[in-house]
Amino acid sequence: MCLFLPIATMALSIYSKSIYYHRQEELDYFTFRIIILSCCVLPPIFFSVKEKVLLFGSSAIILTILLLHDPLHHYFGVPYTQNIVERSNYHFTNIIMLLMYVLMTAGVNFMKNISEKNELKAQILIEELHQTNKQLQEKNTEIELQNHEILSKSNNLNISQRELTDAYKIIEEQRNLLYKQNKHLSTELLEKNQELTKTNNELIKHNNELRQFSYTVSHNLRGPVASLMGLLKLFEKEELSKDNAEIFVHLETSANRLDSIIKDLSKIIDIRHDIFQIRQKINLFEEMNAIREVLNREINSHDISLYADLSQCSLIYSVKPMVHSILYNLISNAIKYRSPDRAAVIKIKSNEDPQYYVFDVEDNGLGINMKRDKDNLFKLYKRFHHHTEGKGLGLYLVKLQAEALGGQINVESELDQFTKFTVKLKKPENAARQILYQTGFAEVFYDAKLNYIGTLWQPSVTYEQYYLGLKKLSEFIKVYNTPNYVTDLVIHDYMPTIFKEEAFIEIIRESAENGLKRAAMVTSTPLPLDFAQAFSTAIHPLGINVAYFSTHEQAVEWIRKESELSLT
Repeated sequence: MCLFLPIATMALSIYSKSIYYHRQEELDYFTFRIIILSCCVLPPIFFSVKEKVLLFGSSAIILTILLLHDPLHHYFGVPYTQNIVERSNYHFTNIIMLLMYVLMTAGVNFMKNISEKNELKAQILIEELHQTNKQLQEKNTEIELQNHEILSKSNNLNISQRELTDAYKIIEEQRNLLYKQNKHLSTELLEKNQELTKTNNELIKHNNELRQFSYTVSHNLRGPVASLMGLLKLFEKEELSKDNAEIFVHLETSANRLDSIIKDLSKIIDIRHDIFQIRQKINLFEEMNAIREVLNREINSHDISLYADLSQCSLIYSVKPMVHSILYNLISNAIKYRSPDRAAVIKIKSNEDPQYYVFDVEDNGLGINMKRDKDNLFKLYKRFHHHTEGKGLGLYLVKLQAEALGGQINVESELDQFTKFTVKLKKPENAARQILYQTGFAEVFYDAKLNYIGTLWQPSVTYEQYYLGLKKLSEFIKVYNTPNYVTDLVIHDYMPTIFKEEAFIEIIRESAENGLKRAAMVTSTPLPLDFAQAFSTAIHPLGINVAYFSTHEQAVEWIRKESELSLT
């Protein structure tokens, strides 16, 4: 509209001049130009102030058409006669037209701007009014509910008043009753608070007892399991019959698996801080192979097809025993609750999104009645098929472990068709620098990506602090079995002495026995001779590869290359 009207007017003017060229009148000179001039009010009508390109572009085009009024008529051979142009005072008329255009455009745009600002204010006021009305409605609803309660109480009060003869006595009795109730509630509150404190203390006591029980179980089972494994080694496998030999293999596998589980449990218990914050690199292919090995007898005897698609996410960072337990429980449940009417198929798939690792475990077994059992599915001691053995702990443990790892578990199922569990585990924020121990004199951290423990010392560390830091380091190496260690060297007068002490040598020996293979030392200055000799004497007999670097980055790169070489 903004462009069509002035262009159409210009075309009509040229066309009309071509027809009535010899009958020009002074009015003809102004009529079409005034129409084009009046079109300058169209852009502010159709476009808002925010649409600057369209608004000012349209206005500029209209101004251009207005200024080209006479040149276009000359171009198409229909100019105004010299007499009319002179009588109309051509130059003065152009100036008047231009001024009128500027005034009209500026005025209309100014009014448009004011109008839009007022509309915006009006919208804000309407929104505020809407919010106020909404709040008033909510208040009215609350008042209506209160009025309803008041009316209900008033009716009850009227009934009571009709039953009593003296209204004043009724009020006094109600007030006395209210006072007594408040006093009674205060007494109950104090009693409940005391009960809550007592319960909390009992909970703390039971929690400590549970920790002690877990510690006792994990440690006391080591002896019998070690004895069992020793006795198994005394068997003469060649003298066993074929059936007994197969049973012996399963017995040996189960004993090794039990020993591995007890070791994992011991690691979790031995750690001195929150294990759920420390993540290790986990190879899902290795975990699946371990689970296949444990469940191999059930898989083969029941002809179960187990497919694992781990290509999209094969390496994760999490707590290894918990991830293993989650997958083991879900897969063993799928085997346990297979359908007798068809060959069992179990599919495991892994993937990830920016925040979570995601595992799907799907089977074509008996399924679950979700309408009936959905709310009780992950509760303790709840079972939904009673033809097999079980205690109803598996799914409860899976849910607890998934939530402990910052995730969740969901289930889809159709009775006698399929069951699909989806487990999401939270990704660690920084797997490359997980703080294990931090004080004013040292910081010990764990890099799950390169599997090394690093130590950063303060320059003013004392003898006692240095020894304590090394002791903590040994504990963490025992827990995570990391083969790599990176530390910055702080050289003090007591260093040559501490490296000769039996306590220090014992710490290094324990670290080597628990898997320490490489130590990268970061120092920017040459090592004193006595320091180097004492350190070499303590380290090299234990088979630990030691290298020195000037920067932490160089040390980490050496760890990475050495680890890759050991894998090849």
